[in-house]
Parts: sequence; structure tokens; C-alpha cells
Amino acid sequence: MRKITIAVILLIFSSFSMAQVASVNVYQPLPGKSSLAGSYVREAKSIQEAMGARIGITVDLKGIFRYAVISDNWEAFGKFNQSLPGNAIFQRFQNKRGVAPATTQIDNLQLSQVAPGIPGRPVGISQVTVWETTTGTMRALLDGGLGAKPIHEKAGANVTIWRGPPNRMYYITQFENWEAWGKFRDTPNPEFSAYMQSLSANGNGDLGARVVDNITRIHLR
Repeated sequence: MRKITIAVILLIFSSFSMAQVASVNVYQPLPGKSSLAGSYVREAKSIQEAMGARIGITVDLKGIFRYAVISDNWEAFGKFNQSLPGNAIFQRFQNKRGVAPATTQIDNLQLSQVAPGIPGRPVGISQVTVWETTTGTMRALLDGGLGAKPIHEKAGANVTIWRGPPNRMYYITQFENWEAWGKFRDTPNPEFSAYMQSLSANGNGDLGARVVDNITRIHLR
């Protein structure tokens, strides 16, 4: 993926602490409990947004829910997380979940934003490609994602890039609805193909990375 100047790369790496962060809980619904799980994540979102949090919730095509608390930095997230036990409404909600459970938590992802999307664009569907370094470096991988971002945005996607352990990049193309998602997938992109070919021509190969997951998610309101 296209080279950018070392100065810009260093600026991005040095500013990670200033970028938004997200703590994402991943929930697998119990058998027959998908509808209840959906109502729970929406209720939690309503309660925590009333507390001042920024929340994003999605469900993928396998029915797995992801609940993201988005903060300006990890200190702000820690302060919010610390406030939860003292919130009576949230604790009543947690007790209700305990009496009638609907999910099993299967993962927690702690992500730092590398590049935001275009402000103001509505998002209904996301395609998340998860890259993991193998023999390369995160710097080269993020360089690649940043080079691809304007090409995909020109083709109609809204692109956000996040970094998470262990050495993973989350490259997210976002769309207003299913039709826009499908059009993006159906339409050939010669510029992106040429860009990918240029990487090999520059001796970058596959950036020493591999795709470890590719997930289609529906954003819930």
C-alpha cells in the first residue's frame, strides 16, 4: 500500500495517545436468546449514553453483537468505567441481566484510532477487514491502510482505521445501507488494483501481514 512520508508516519504514531480509543465487548447470544440480547444491548446503550458515554453497537451476519464504548483516551474510559458501579439505573439493569442472561461474552478488544472516517456520513453497514502482521511491521501495515483509504473513499466508502493488539489493523469500510455496500463490492476499482500492484513493484510484497478476519456488521440504533 502506497508510501507516505516518514514524517507523516511518525506524526501518526506519536499521536496515538491523542486519538480516540474504543473498548469493544463481543457477545455471543445464548440459544434462542438473540432477540433478548438485542434488547439488552440497546437498553445498555440508552443508559450509558444518558451517563455521557459514546456507544456503538453492531451485530454481524452470525448474530454476534459488539458493544463499543468510545472515549477520547484510556483515562477517560477508565473514569467512565469506574463510575458504573455507582449508577443505580445501570446496576438494576445488570441485576436483570443476571437473572435472565441472554449472552456469553467471548472477547474484549481495546482499539486505538489511527484515522477517522468522514464526519457526517450516515452508517448502516460496515465491512471490517482485520489484518495482522507476520514478518512485517505495524508501521508498514498502517502505511498501507492509509494509502488505501482515499481510494476507497473516492469509490463511495467511509473508511476508518483502528489499531489493536496483537499487532492488528482493523480496516473498516462503512456504507449508508445494504445497496451502497453491494454496489461498492460489485464495482471494479482499477485504481485500487493498480495501487496493490504498485506495492509488489516497490518490493513491499504483502507487507508482511495477512487477513485474519473479514466481518460484515449491521449498525443498531
